[in-house]
Amino acid sequence: MTSIYKNILFFVAVTISALYLHDNLIVVSNIEQFMPSNIQDKNVKILINQSQKGSFANTILVQISDSNERELSKLSRELKLNLEKKANIFDSVVNSLERDNFEDDILFKYRYLLHDSNFDIESLHVSFNQFLNSFTGNAPSEFIDYLLSDPQRVFIDYLSLNQPKASVMMKNGVWFLEDSALLMVKINRKSDLSQKDVAISIIKKEFTSINPNNAKLLLSGPSVVATESRINIKNTIQYVSVALSVVMFFVFVFVYRSPYLLILAAGTLLTAILIAMTLTQLIFSQIHGIALAFGITTLGVCLDYPLHIFSNTSATISAKTAVKKIFTPLKIGVLTSILAYSSLLGTGFDGFTQLAVFSIIGLLSAFIVSIYLVPEWMQGYKINKREVLTGRLLPLMPKILISLLIVLLPVSYLSYQDGLFDVDISQLNPASAESKKVDSKLRSALGVGEIGHIFLISNQNLDITLKKSHEVEQELTKLVDKNIIKDFTGVSSLLPSKKMQEQRLEGLPSKQTLQNNITLAISGLPFKKGAFDDFVSDVENVKTMPLLVQKDFEMSFMKNKLQSILFHQDDNWYSLIRVSGIKDVSLFNKKVDSSNILKNTYYSVTVEASNIMGAYLKETWFRLITMLALIFIAVLWFARTNKRRIWIFIPVISGVLISLSFQVFLGNSINIFHLLSLLLVVGLGFDYSLFFNYESTKSGVPSNSAHAVTISAITTIITFAILSFSDVSILSSIGQIVVVGVLSCFVISKFISTPTLTSVNRI
Repeated sequence: MTSIYKNILFFVAVTISALYLHDNLIVVSNIEQFMPSNIQDKNVKILINQSQKGSFANTILVQISDSNERELSKLSRELKLNLEKKANIFDSVVNSLERDNFEDDILFKYRYLLHDSNFDIESLHVSFNQFLNSFTGNAPSEFIDYLLSDPQRVFIDYLSLNQPKASVMMKNGVWFLEDSALLMVKINRKSDLSQKDVAISIIKKEFTSINPNNAKLLLSGPSVVATESRINIKNTIQYVSVALSVVMFFVFVFVYRSPYLLILAAGTLLTAILIAMTLTQLIFSQIHGIALAFGITTLGVCLDYPLHIFSNTSATISAKTAVKKIFTPLKIGVLTSILAYSSLLGTGFDGFTQLAVFSIIGLLSAFIVSIYLVPEWMQGYKINKREVLTGRLLPLMPKILISLLIVLLPVSYLSYQDGLFDVDISQLNPASAESKKVDSKLRSALGVGEIGHIFLISNQNLDITLKKSHEVEQELTKLVDKNIIKDFTGVSSLLPSKKMQEQRLEGLPSKQTLQNNITLAISGLPFKKGAFDDFVSDVENVKTMPLLVQKDFEMSFMKNKLQSILFHQDDNWYSLIRVSGIKDVSLFNKKVDSSNILKNTYYSVTVEASNIMGAYLKETWFRLITMLALIFIAVLWFARTNKRRIWIFIPVISGVLISLSFQVFLGNSINIFHLLSLLLVVGLGFDYSLFFNYESTKSGVPSNSAHAVTISAITTIITFAILSFSDVSILSSIGQIVVVGVLSCFVISKFISTPTLTSVNRI
């Protein structure tokens, strides 16, 4: 293929990719893709899916602070009113446990099937006295009218039973936590990622419009965390890109003395990123922010390919000749990097698979551009670079001793460490530590159920599911009575089983009996005759109504509440019971184990997810070690004709061990992202080791290989050093492990991989 056709094909591919990404690129930041997609236990899969996509995923917790109590209450009420006007965006806005117009809800007429009630004379007399207290206490007229239909407050009790058990205080009719007003906003449950972003922007905009005194707004919740994470990831990519650009500019102006080579290197890197983004978007229909950020920084290794060509080109050696000279080590380096990332394929984690595909495509793209196009673009170009001298060559025995030390010392250190691996699923959450802390505080204050301890009941028959749920809730009630747990949220109090409804129906008095009891109960009280006729009619009417079913909630304001704990999926009905306020986890677990009803339905999402993560860590270690073993076998094969090739492997394995040891030394457990970062360390380590090993010059003289590897190490270490300070903990972990690993590989390769000092090269 002629150079003209190569260039035309290149520019067509780049143009098509750019246009496609402009119209179709979707970047997401939720951790769902970094959860396993091939979980065998169906119930565990349901629970993990609910923890990521359940009702709370659309909940935004709002805190208003930095003003006086009266002003904060006013802001809370005004914000609630403004957001409620946007019913197409927000399902509900709550800032207290009170609700107006109870009787307008479809569930109101079912109240005597939904909640226990007592119609004897004494109970009715107590209820009527409470009615009088409300009346004399200047209660709103609407509430007085309501009590005429529901003097026992049965529906209010039902609603209260199914509201979050908040530990907040009521001040001026709204929720308060310490000196801040709180609201709980639910975005439309069918909202996609962009619509959630719009909803968050609307909350901020509405608050700004009603806030004249500079009170502060703080938002929390999964949607907010996802938005903040996307912003942090975007900022990190920008910081790293700027840093890499500055470093590259300095390198090419000072070392290569050529802005033109800077354009070629940047073009190679940008092409690799562009092609990788395009094909990844085509394959997965979206790109995760972490995969994009990690992938782009990973493709920094792609700079090595043009760097090696530039460093081996001179006034007398053309770029095409240089490519032929370094093709073997360059090819092996690319293959080892691709092999390293291939270990992520087929793991069951879509995010990691996406990351592997992105990296592999980028590496191949950069290699092809470097080998087939860069020499064409450099045709006739002469390079006058600053030279880098070959390092000191070591004799055989010192190399053996150093190799033993740099491998055995970190192995010994790591072998004596307890709790080496971190299997906590929270490590996958890209939110900052501060965001997690705020989120936990507000969730606890508003009584939002914990996702860590859940009871799951499932059956194809809805009523059997409800019946079993009721049995579990009866057992949990005993734990509440014993102060082992604070509360639980289940479906039985929201939608009773048919059996429970029938029992309550049978307990309703006849019309005549109820009228007689009312007459006796209001004796001596200032109520007119017939004041409670609506009350009597409602009790009588419920006897002729069909039993309440799940579909009746579709038009109720309790619809979302029910959908969060009762749902139909894969031909099964699932009921979730969330426990909150566990006083003593060990005692709780003991009580669960002693009850078959609880034991057979209990799941700890945290434990289950950690078990999955632990299994994946083991699998990743196995894949990594297997991959290193295969490469080591390949190195031995090459070493059969050239003994010095055996030294290629030492810097790589020692770099991996040293970077892991450094993390442990800092007090950090090894998580999955540390292991992923080691893949980059392995790729760069082999690249450095291969080129130092192919060194053919004596110590103290200019070296093309040392030149390219040194420039590569400098740019990589600086770039990832900046990444290590990212607000996104995942990216920070990646930066730390790569900096230490690459630095170790570079230094060790410089002394170990280079040819052994002999009597011949002493001359």
